[in-house]
Amino acid sequence: MIETLQDVLDTVVEMLCAELSCSTSELTDGHVHITVRLPSAHENPAHRLFDPHPGKIGIASLGRGGIVCVDEEHLAWAEEVFAPEPKTTRDELFMPERMGKMAELLKPEGLVLYGPFPRFAVSYSSQLHVESPPGYGVRVIDQEGADAIGQRALWHNAIYKVPTATARPTMIAAVAERDGIVVGVCGASADSPFMWQLGIDVAPEHRGRGIAPALTSAVSEAVLDAGKLPYYGTSASNIPSMRTALAAGFKPTWVEVLSRPADI
Repeated sequence: MIETLQDVLDTVVEMLCAELSCSTSELTDGHVHITVRLPSAHENPAHRLFDPHPGKIGIASLGRGGIVCVDEEHLAWAEEVFAPEPKTTRDELFMPERMGKMAELLKPEGLVLYGPFPRFAVSYSSQLHVESPPGYGVRVIDQEGADAIGQRALWHNAIYKVPTATARPTMIAAVAERDGIVVGVCGASADSPFMWQLGIDVAPEHRGRGIAPALTSAVSEAVLDAGKLPYYGTSASNIPSMRTALAAGFKPTWVEVLSRPADI
């Protein structure tokens, strides 16, 4: 059960160590470390179920130093960008100059750098119950109900795009309705056996009325009741999304940069 902030941190640290092939001390000692990704990293159950691909790059910080993890063939690149003297500090890790250099180095590999992404997480001790605004109702549905939601193009952030896929299915969702019409959806995808990620969409004409925090609150409570860690990610510029996470009791937990093939 995710009762406290320490439970949140323990779960996130285990995940990041699995994905970044690092130790807990490297992740938390306040320094920036460069690690080589283990070929067997995806076999660790704490690793999120993102599609593996050649040339994996991962950069993350819990706010105390950070990790730059690369495949063996990218080690020289990473050392060129992140390990010159004086050594890179936490505050320099995600600076545009370094991100730009890494992005250019990755282009010949057919990879694109994404992020930085702020990540938020919640426990029972911080979770806040948010009532739906007047005139709206919010109800929680299971995986079967989430798969059956219509107009999927409207809810592409909330509902996993391939409902029958075995990877990252939407396990729980909440829908906001007005006069029997769905106007917002928040879903939780099973990114790993331990962490479920929330995604949310609200119809444009219904935004700014408190629907998003109510949906996020309902889903996070259901995910916690399922014994999983709810987490929430957004882009660094999406301030309204960050406010939604904070309104439901989520706390800033880590920041990460990911690479993906350009054709995904």
